[in-house]
Amino acid sequence: MLSRVASHLYWMSRYLERAENMARILDVTQSLAMLDRAADSGGAMTPIVITEAQGAFAETNLPATYVNVIAFLAWDKKHPSSIRNCFESMRKNARAVRGSITSEMWENVNDTWLQLQDKVRIIDPMMTGNEFFEWVKERSHLFRGVTFATARRDQPYHFTRLGTFIERADNTARILNVKYAQEAPDTFDEKEEDNETDYYRLSAVLRSVSALEAYRDTYRDVIDARRVAEIMIFDEKLPRSLRYCLDEASLVLDELPAQSGRMPRRIAAEINARLRYGTIDEVLAYGLKRYLADFLLDMERLGNAVNAAYMELH
Repeated sequence: MLSRVASHLYWMSRYLERAENMARILDVTQSLAMLDRAADSGGAMTPIVITEAQGAFAETNLPATYVNVIAFLAWDKKHPSSIRNCFESMRKNARAVRGSITSEMWENVNDTWLQLQDKVRIIDPMMTGNEFFEWVKERSHLFRGVTFATARRDQPYHFTRLGTFIERADNTARILNVKYAQEAPDTFDEKEEDNETDYYRLSAVLRSVSALEAYRDTYRDVIDARRVAEIMIFDEKLPRSLRYCLDEASLVLDELPAQSGRMPRRIAAEINARLRYGTIDEVLAYGLKRYLADFLLDMERLGNAVNAAYMELH
């Protein structure tokens, strides 16, 4: 398959997944803001920090409040990873390869863009709330359902899936960091926490990756920070855990041309081995923030290897 086509399919799915995960990050940020007694304090910058948008936000000269941060990451026309721009980039990539996706996939992408234009006209960016974030997640779910139901299992399908799981793994690590980005301890001492407040914070993080029910089914106990980190990193059956995403990415890479894809397969296998055989005790001994930072660097390395192997002209 032409590298240009592979690139468009890969980035089409990455931008859609990025939009959904940005909605998840902002949803949990909004939930945490309601628990923050100083709602316009440094905690408002957490989603800016974890999405590495400090420079872009600084250029707006806006005060670092929760309202401004959410409006910026949802609607800003200049920030490439805002939800609005992610949907626009998704549509541009899909339009470039309309012959390689099904008509149902294209109709879903185009309808999402048209609905977004309606929302741009009626939603005040400073009043963006849960209803909009749920709509973003719903559109992403619909696209994946249509893709699963209509796409032939050949290379275009595999590149679409690969983009989804690489982006999802990256963003799950960032979402997990929402809880710990500002003051994450390397060990968890419940006595240092306001247990009631921490329960709601951890619940918000779990809901952001649709994992609250999975947590209850797995542990059947109170929600604590250690187990939240464990399920989001190591659970092999949770669709948004780091382990699950790397399992799926590795399977997809095995379906792509072997000779040119040796390096991305190797990197994915290295990351996956650490997730398959690692433990939460090792992560906490190493430091959770440090572990997540290393994982994000690994995902950047994997993304660069995929690009070099399949999407650059040789």
